[in-house]
Amino acid sequence: MQLSRGTITPHRLFTVKDLALGNPEPHVDRVIKEFLAIGDAVAARWIQMPNAILLFQMAPEDPASGAIYVYDRLHQEFYLLSFEGAEDNLTLDDFCHLLTEYNLLRYAEQPALLHVPLQTTGSA
Repeated sequence: MQLSRGTITPHRLFTVKDLALGNPEPHVDRVIKEFLAIGDAVAARWIQMPNAILLFQMAPEDPASGAIYVYDRLHQEFYLLSFEGAEDNLTLDDFCHLLTEYNLLRYAEQPALLHVPLQTTGSA
């Protein structure tokens, strides 16, 4: 099946240790707020699960500036989920569509998938 934005690839960005925040568990609000502050962004969507958090981050004044991130709670690492085209110009509607089309919740359910070099299918 051809997916609308092509192949999805997770890119490791940095760890909680890189941000010098200490252990955020079990209350991860602080680390997510620090992550959002790096880009002067807001979380338009925040889906928190036991193993990871799926974030749709965007600039508050630009509805077409969104990007999708995952925070792996187990390894305390942040990842960008990028597509073949630009990945930081998504709208909230785009995110809602991609959430289903690419089965993005699987990354929050199973963050080990982030460590796989390439994810090309929309199914689990």
